[in-house]
Amino acid sequence: MVINHTVMKKMIASMLVLFMGITVFAQDLHKATTKGAVRLFADKDDMTSVIELIPDNRIVDIIKADSVFTKVRYGENEGYVRSDKLGPFVPVISPAPLNPPANIVESQQPAADYDAYNKPADWYEVLTTKYGDDIGKRLYQHKVWKGITSDMARDSWGKPVQINRMYVDQNVDEEWIYSRKLLYFRDGILIDWGPVKN
Repeated sequence: MVINHTVMKKMIASMLVLFMGITVFAQDLHKATTKGAVRLFADKDDMTSVIELIPDNRIVDIIKADSVFTKVRYGENEGYVRSDKLGPFVPVISPAPLNPPANIVESQQPAADYDAYNKPADWYEVLTTKYGDDIGKRLYQHKVWKGITSDMARDSWGKPVQINRMYVDQNVDEEWIYSRKLLYFRDGILIDWGPVKN
């Protein structure tokens, strides 16, 4: 069987293009998001080898995956997590403007009032990767503004002390209560805030 050199070159070029496409696609699959608090094990066969507890909705780098356990890197630690505790990594596109107009007012949670719930040391990097430099920086400074999502508010101010949920017509209104301030959401979007009324 004689193979024409031109045909062979075209086949090799096609295979290279296909391989490069698969490589680029696979690079997007090397990250995942935790679903709930996840234990990071040093050894997947030893459930007592917990290295740390990874909080909910954190981004991890996938090293190797199988159906039961996935080897991941979180911060400086590598270990195993249960595969069913990982979800897809989806970059969040914020509905808030990158540079808010002058008439949009931001509110900042006082540092003493802020619930610092086990954030990783690279929290600034996590926020800027997730939301972009401008929004990530403002959330890292514990700021909120009208139009952000409830996830962004939780990343900025932490978990509220209490959430009051009301169903009005087709909308879901939520009142997030912190020790000194309230945030008001409609269908997961911040619409207002104010002080806690005694």
